[in-house]
Amino acid sequence: MLAALILAVIAGTGYTAYAGVSVYRSLDSGRQELVAAQATIKDASSSADVGQLQTALAQLQRAERDFKDAEARARNDPALRVAGGVPAAGRQLDASAHLADIGAHLSRAGQAAATVAIQAARLKQTYGGRALSADDLPAILSQAQSIASSYKGSIEAIGEELHAAHQERAQVTTTDLVAPMRRAYDAVDQALAEADTAFARYQDVRQVLSDFLGVQLPT
Repeated sequence: MLAALILAVIAGTGYTAYAGVSVYRSLDSGRQELVAAQATIKDASSSADVGQLQTALAQLQRAERDFKDAEARARNDPALRVAGGVPAAGRQLDASAHLADIGAHLSRAGQAAATVAIQAARLKQTYGGRALSADDLPAILSQAQSIASSYKGSIEAIGEELHAAHQERAQVTTTDLVAPMRRAYDAVDQALAEADTAFARYQDVRQVLSDFLGVQLPT
């Protein structure tokens, strides 16, 4: 476990041990919230359940808070900064801080996506349950344009967060990390790859809404 790792490499005073475990707990809590949000969004994708998407948004917000707490403690806690002077411990702590920062960036990217997904789900709830007529299209397009304005800002925010996450990842070499930390970074690499794929797929808001509603919106 990462908690055992941190205690092993920075063992010293009782407070140092406490601080190390606190970093682990915040990291693990953030990870659990991210995983839960992913599952919630997956469940909501077919039903367009606004309530589920709002739950996912709250989970992502909690994940961001947990990761920010872990990052701040790993970088700024006085006891951990002293312990980080030991090279082996310092590398693990630095990797933990970068891991937390990546998690925070992914959480914020998810929040931006969830916010627009909630708007799209509300649109689907209005129009997705019945056959659409030509008279429906102007109203749908008008609402789609409103969503597109929010979508554009969200896409820009997601792009910035993913770019920052990749920059953090580039600063970490995993060859000197212990096995639990390497596995954590393997999971990060997979999450970043999946996020990049989704980001590329969902930049065309009109096509996204067309797929979501099951009808091709006019260009």
